[in-house]
Amino acid sequence: MKLLKKITVRTVPVYFAAIWLLYSARPRNIYFLIFGVALVVIGEIFRIWGCGYLVKTKEFIVFGPYSHLRHPLYLGSYLIGAGFCIMSEIWWMLFLWQAVFALYYYPRKEVIESFRLADIYGEKVFDYMRNVPGLLPRIKGYKKSGAKWSFRKLIKNSEVGIIILDLAGIAIMYLKFVR
Repeated sequence: MKLLKKITVRTVPVYFAAIWLLYSARPRNIYFLIFGVALVVIGEIFRIWGCGYLVKTKEFIVFGPYSHLRHPLYLGSYLIGAGFCIMSEIWWMLFLWQAVFALYYYPRKEVIESFRLADIYGEKVFDYMRNVPGLLPRIKGYKKSGAKWSFRKLIKNSEVGIIILDLAGIAIMYLKFVR
């Protein structure tokens, strides 16, 4: 049931694009393959780090990765998408991914999430937004906390499925490369 909730009018084109990208990919350059895999791994590290702290809608999280950037999951998703586009060597898809992310996905999510959090937590959300960048991590953290990264939260936030999909995508790209 949780998987069905993730299938929406907005996500179906993304799923089709990902499937099409994997199907159409013709990786030929080992350097693009390695660089793409590196971006996917870095992106997944941001997502794993963020999911291990996140308690959706129940807590306003401003520590861990959220102390360094407001959207570690969005940054991770961006890097993963860019990594697969680079591995595929379908360059117009890389430009399309960047345009969709910059002009639609991120601005829409930023507005929706900011207002939702502000409705629940008030002015402290706007203070957080003024002090913590959205996507480019800063070195100095916003707040310290005794909270620890949790594998249980990673599981609850459904990141294991994303990790498996990323690994499957990398395997497909590698198999297409070695053919």
